[in-house]
This record gives sequence, structure tokens and C-alpha cells, in this order.
Amino acid sequence: MSWQALGSVAPSTLVDARLQLHHAAQLASSLGMTFLEPRPDDGHPNLGWDEELGSLVGRTIPAAGGLRAALRPTDLELLLVGVSGAPVGTLPLAGRTLAAAFGWLEETLRGLGAELPASGLRRTDYEIPDHGVAGGAPFTAPGPAHAELARWFSNGHSVLSAGSLGLGEPSDLRIWPHHFDLGMLVVVGEHEDGSLARSIGLGLSPGDGSYDTPYFYVSPWPYPEADDLPELPVGHWHTAGFTSAVLSADDLVATPREEQERRLQAFLVAAVTGSSEVLAGR
Repeated sequence: MSWQALGSVAPSTLVDARLQLHHAAQLASSLGMTFLEPRPDDGHPNLGWDEELGSLVGRTIPAAGGLRAALRPTDLELLLVGVSGAPVGTLPLAGRTLAAAFGWLEETLRGLGAELPASGLRRTDYEIPDHGVAGGAPFTAPGPAHAELARWFSNGHSVLSAGSLGLGEPSDLRIWPHHFDLGMLVVVGEHEDGSLARSIGLGLSPGDGSYDTPYFYVSPWPYPEADDLPELPVGHWHTAGFTSAVLSADDLVATPREEQERRLQAFLVAAVTGSSEVLAGR
């Protein structure tokens, strides 16, 4: 997977598309919520990134014939993906409501032989940022902002899936439907009973309540005191509400396109090294 240059669309113009995609992702997550056994980390409805499909893709559902649900940001389409990896059903969301999309998904699943509960698909009940589509407004037509967000997810998946920068074995790289971030966790210390003592989270957020625009993050846990955080040659430390090294969209798109991936790599190396050092003293 090669780096896709960022910045053809200003980060500040991505917010509406990001919010619509966040709500649309709940459609893809609903199969995991409905058919899979709950996981202790609530990971059963989370999603991965499929580069070939250019989509956020849910977990395989054995009870539904091995189907997976997916969301393709670039053209704002909901997909049902068969065991071959090819779509077996496609619904463009533009002009349709969230309720209509759930109706299509349930009808299509039943048509493919899946046995749904009498009440239909179980919807995620996370508190996510509000948008008109949650109240019945139709999704708007996809545009350059949707394609730009797809490039952010693709780049994040490409760089983060390459490894944990020597820290150890990372968790799966997943997109969490409540925060809508693409992230993984690396355990760097455990208690004698095997419970988590220290960890570092790495990921990409397409934007949230702290930053409207996308950012990459490296987050040490337990959160160090602000005075203990080392200086970063790339990015900055965020300490309001959570502690994390952050490389913002504005920072990254201000970098020449041929240097963007190298700047991200430099940020990750510095932030992981700094996080490791400060956690080692705990």
C-alpha cells in the first residue's frame, strides 16, 4: 500500500462528511452487535479497513453465511460482502435516511438467508456526535471530503499496520464505532496477575470533540503528569481530558506531499520513544 497525498481538501471542510460517515458506520457495526457474542472490550461490532474494497468492514458473521457489512466512504455506499470478498449487495446512501438504510440491510440479509431477530438488527447505542441524519435527514451526496477521509483511513491503516515500532505485539488495528478512530494497543507492562499495568495506544482519529479535523495519536497509559512529558520534535502533547502525543491534520498537510509519510513516521518514532521512556519510570 502506497501513501496517498493529503491536503487536496482542506481539513476544516471535512467535518460534515466525517459526521455522516460516523453515523453510517453504525449500519456496518449492527451485524456484529446482532449476531456475535459480546466481547469484554466491546470489540464485536468494531470494523477493520479493507484496502481492496476501500471500505470500513465489519467482522465475519457465521450465522449470516459468512457475510460482512461494509461502508465505502468515497462513494458513501453500504455493502454486504460475501465469503469471496466481493460485494453481494450495494446501497448508495445519498438521498436515503438512516432508517431506510437499516430497512434495506435487514431485507437484504433475510433475502440471503440470514435469520434476524423479530425486532430486526440491533443498533449500536453509543453516544456519538449528533448530526441531522440521526433525526431523519437523508444522507447528502458524497464529494471530495468523503474521498479525502478515505485517504486518511487508508494511510493510517498502511502506516500503523506496518508494526508497533519495536514495542511488542500490538492488538488488532480496528475502527471503533463509538469514537470512530482507527487504533491499536501495545501492552508494555503487566502486573504479576497478568492484568494491564502500562500500555501505549496508537491510532488515527478522523476528528472528534477535541479536534474537529483528523489527527494521529500516541497515548501512554497510565497518563503521565504533564511535567514528566518529554519534548517532541514533531507534533505536540495534548493534556486536556486525555494525554496523548498528537500530529494534527494542519501540521501534516502543511508538509510537502512527498514528505508527509516521513513526517508521520518521525512523529510516531518520537512519540513512541517518549511514551516508552516516561512509562518505564512508573
